[in-house]
Amino acid sequence: MQEQLNQSTQQLQKALEPTRKLNALLLDHTEKLIHLNLDAARSYTALAMEQMRSALEIRDPEALQGYLNSQTKVAQTVGNRLSQDTNAIAELSKEMGEQVQQIAQENVSALTEAVQQPQQAQQQARRQERSTKARSGSASAGGSSSSSTASAGSTGGSASSGGSSKKSA
Repeated sequence: MQEQLNQSTQQLQKALEPTRKLNALLLDHTEKLIHLNLDAARSYTALAMEQMRSALEIRDPEALQGYLNSQTKVAQTVGNRLSQDTNAIAELSKEMGEQVQQIAQENVSALTEAVQQPQQAQQQARRQERSTKARSGSASAGGSSSSSTASAGSTGGSASSGGSSKKSA
């Protein structure tokens, strides 16, 4: 009984291992995305604050012209940063997809193994049962007359004891 419980526990642990790996992967992926978003937010916030400070410095038409001319550079900076962020997210997603696929394959393998083990055990038990029946059948059919007599005697003893209990009842 304890052995069956241990086997069931091991099978459950094997079946849950891919789920644990997937949860750890999701947590790691979420953490990376959060760091990426925080870095992007810091960068965009710093750029926006810099632009607001520059706008506050506009006091004359020349300063306005300088500010407007710098906006082209700012737009390029923002475009480059967006491109980098998009590439980083795409790379993270690609890695995540590959790792999820690997875990899914492991999960299928583990589940297949978990299903096959009880089936194999059942098949083995059936084979043992058949071989036991075959041995007992060949022993009683092809055995010596003394074993046949012993079998008959034990059967007769059972019948007579059964019969005597009926008489006394």
